[in-house]
Amino acid sequence: MSVENAAEVLIVGAGPTGLSLAITLRRYGIPVRIIDRNAEPSTVSKALALWSASLEALQGMGVVDRFVAEGQRLKALCVGEGGRRLATLAVGEGIDSAFPFPLLLPQSRTEELLTARLAELGVTIERSVELIGLGQDMSGVTATLRGANGTVEVVRTKYLAGCDGARSAVRQTLDIQFEGYTEPQTFLLADVKIDGGDLDHRSIYLWWRDGGTIAMFPFGNEVWRIFSMRDPDSDAPATLEEMQHCVDQYGPGSLKLRDPSWLSIFRINERLAVRYRAGRCFLAGDAAHIHSPAGGQGMNTGIQDAVNLGWKLAYVLNGAADSELLLDSYEAERRPIARAVIAAAAQKQHLSFGASKLTSRIRNMAVSIFGNIPAVHRKLQVELSETEFAYRDGPLVALAAGKLGGKRTDVGTRAREASIVDGPDGRNASLWPYLSAPRHSLLVFEDENHPIPLNDAVAQAGDTLQVLRLGSSWDPDGEVRSRYRLNGPGWVLVRPDQVVAARGVGADFTALHAYAARVLRPKPAA
Repeated sequence: MSVENAAEVLIVGAGPTGLSLAITLRRYGIPVRIIDRNAEPSTVSKALALWSASLEALQGMGVVDRFVAEGQRLKALCVGEGGRRLATLAVGEGIDSAFPFPLLLPQSRTEELLTARLAELGVTIERSVELIGLGQDMSGVTATLRGANGTVEVVRTKYLAGCDGARSAVRQTLDIQFEGYTEPQTFLLADVKIDGGDLDHRSIYLWWRDGGTIAMFPFGNEVWRIFSMRDPDSDAPATLEEMQHCVDQYGPGSLKLRDPSWLSIFRINERLAVRYRAGRCFLAGDAAHIHSPAGGQGMNTGIQDAVNLGWKLAYVLNGAADSELLLDSYEAERRPIARAVIAAAAQKQHLSFGASKLTSRIRNMAVSIFGNIPAVHRKLQVELSETEFAYRDGPLVALAAGKLGGKRTDVGTRAREASIVDGPDGRNASLWPYLSAPRHSLLVFEDENHPIPLNDAVAQAGDTLQVLRLGSSWDPDGEVRSRYRLNGPGWVLVRPDQVVAARGVGADFTALHAYAARVLRPKPAA
């Protein structure tokens, strides 16, 4: 059987993670091929919410305006017990982002928008194509694929990414352990319309009564997703009548369910791949981590995996000086984030659905005491938004000299949005579109009467770096400088995934030079 050369990166799985990875790679001109074993896109929506860090990433993909136009901004989380409301938590407060709000949009529509964007970049998903084997050596990956008609194809690619979900064929073929556990409880899920109850379709409802819990999430056109814990002795298929019984027993009352579009039962898995990389093969999204849907962060974490991996693969394929440093940094940065998300989601799930009397008393006390404190609201929103994470490990963040503090705009944390004056007409503009470009951004804070001389690292970086000189004409009130925590002249280097790569004071570019030599400077020609 002949072996054909595929694109430089073969992506297995065309969900939000695989699509985001393909789009990111295409921004750098990298040829990609994306396959999916399913004949059609899924019509059900496992994920509903897009949080701020993902919306920031979608701007870099050139598609965020479409999401904002179609999605619905989430307004509040309403918590109650029996016939009374315990707290209403405003959603979005305290998020420091270019998009300081979560957006509700069915995952099926998210995939449609990303698929359309990928098509604009010249790539079509190959459906009914399944990975049935792979091998690799020092120069590439050999993948065996089976098409819809049973035809077997053997292809050669430089790198392969497994974005193929919790039952990932890539992960299993690579024999990477998926460590964790399955929660003992069984849950009901229903996507329905609801009559009565005077519900706000921009709010989430979490309600307790008689030791049981109902969680209701709005999305789509008057549709609600409802979760409830099931009787452990039942293994029958889910029915509308069973969910109506749960809503009547545990919910706020006076709610009539109708027109179900999805009824299901499921158990929660909390698992993390022991490795994200095996040679030239990588895992991302649900193939690498799965957890409770509490907090709605699964798809978001996968999208950010894709953006992190995508720019690094692109730099390597375009000739970055230290390919192993870049590729090793992916797991080192993203796996600790997934571990933290899994732990936080499990905590929220246990608190929300714990059925014991002690859990109920603790829960009600916590909501009563903390549920109306603004600082608590903000902390929860910031955690869910994933805008305040910090990469503390790995060879890429280690390139920056000095201590990794973890404060926003320190090395390894996300950059900040700010307002700049762009152009001679004095028009206010957003800094974020500049930071969303497919290259590193060097923010130089200087006195325009005494510009900071840039060293040779800038010149040698070529197209991988854009320089923004933020003197008084661009930053007349010093807002940007203040938000990047500089008292005087200095500079901040921002990665293509909007993470701070290095920073320095005055004209000391020592850290920039070290970073540029390993990441921005192309390898010498052979």
